[in-house]
Amino acid sequence: MSLHIKQLGGWYDKQRILKILKEDYDNFYILFDLENYNFLIGSSFFYYAKEGNEIKGVMLIYYHSSGIRDIWLSGDNEALSAFLDNFDRERSVFHLRFNNNENIFKDAEKIYHEYCMVNEKPDGVTYKEVKLISQDYYKDYGRLMSQWNGTRFPRMTEDEFKNILNYSTVYGYFVDGQLVSAATMGATWRDWFVISSVFTDPNHRNKGYASKVVSTILGNYNHLGKAILYVNKNNDSAINAYKRNNFRIYSEELWVDYGTGLIP
Repeated sequence: MSLHIKQLGGWYDKQRILKILKEDYDNFYILFDLENYNFLIGSSFFYYAKEGNEIKGVMLIYYHSSGIRDIWLSGDNEALSAFLDNFDRERSVFHLRFNNNENIFKDAEKIYHEYCMVNEKPDGVTYKEVKLISQDYYKDYGRLMSQWNGTRFPRMTEDEFKNILNYSTVYGYFVDGQLVSAATMGATWRDWFVISSVFTDPNHRNKGYASKVVSTILGNYNHLGKAILYVNKNNDSAINAYKRNNFRIYSEELWVDYGTGLIP
């Protein structure tokens, strides 16, 4: 029996997919977008691979205003291959669990490995040097984050940085009034939340600033159940900093680049 690809079309499909998706931490973005999916408008689109009445895989396509797509996959290798055969891959980054499945992406420009890390009892020390960054600091935030090569940040405008601070919860570490490190308390799904966009000015690294920002976020949101973050597998200093904040490696992930030049 062959696989069929179908687009999520209604509430019934949504409930079926929620039931078959394991509540794995590295499925966070699929679970979050699916729970909040709007069938009429939005920048997210879901498809699933079906064999008979059994759902074998799920794909979330998230469109950014830049035209770049983040594509999150969950399922067996047959379903993953079927998705790739049926959809355009240009200007996309694919995210999925590593399971000796790199050969599926033979035509990719670059494949990276990253860790999904989890803190299952969020708690942390809050530091007075770490402050919630208001929209008034959009220029400072832009100057800091624009140094992060290989990401979307260097291409962003001041208005886009202002918009981030307007709609996101961003904390920063200040030294003599200068913003030198920042992290975002991201989306929440049930009692899980993501910490993302952790970055420190290259001239202020190896001083524990990012670790203190993360610790402050954990301290402020310790009423939630699980904290999740993603980190490049080769970024030993960041991994060690997260471990000091009681994160553990949960799974190894693939970050597969098709023409974006972005890195984890």
